[in-house]
Amino acid sequence: MLRWLLLIPFALLVAMGAGVFAMMVASVASAEIALLIGGGFERLLDALFGLAESGVDPGPAAAAAFSLIGRLGLAIIVAPVVLVAVFSELFRIRSGLIQSGLTGALATLLPLAMLQLSRAPTQAETRVIGALFLVGAATGFVYWLIAGRGAGGERPITARAAN
Repeated sequence: MLRWLLLIPFALLVAMGAGVFAMMVASVASAEIALLIGGGFERLLDALFGLAESGVDPGPAAAAAFSLIGRLGLAIIVAPVVLVAVFSELFRIRSGLIQSGLTGALATLLPLAMLQLSRAPTQAETRVIGALFLVGAATGFVYWLIAGRGAGGERPITARAAN
């Protein structure tokens, strides 16, 4: 019980922090991610200040933009690691490769499903998708290091092992 109350939430928080750090590292390594993160915020601020200068209330546009950013952050960093952690705890999956791979796959698929990409991605989009996978995999790996190796708690002693 203590595992569910303290260890798993702590591991999830640390893993999410590692995911944010991995996203920053990816933005240094990939121009597309840097443009997505830094350039996107710069363009957003320019647009909001442009609206304010022209006398239009930037509040609704800012609310919509930050709502999308929050949902994407949830889909990239929070939801994948939480879903895989709950799944691995319930089914006692202790493999770091499975936890990292599933978290990476979800970190890639959830944002794509949200944005409803209905065409083949360009090369730049493929690099962003690859970076999202690596960010998710890093998040899942950090969770596994802290709490995933003991997923599901102690395994019951089987009749064979008892003899």
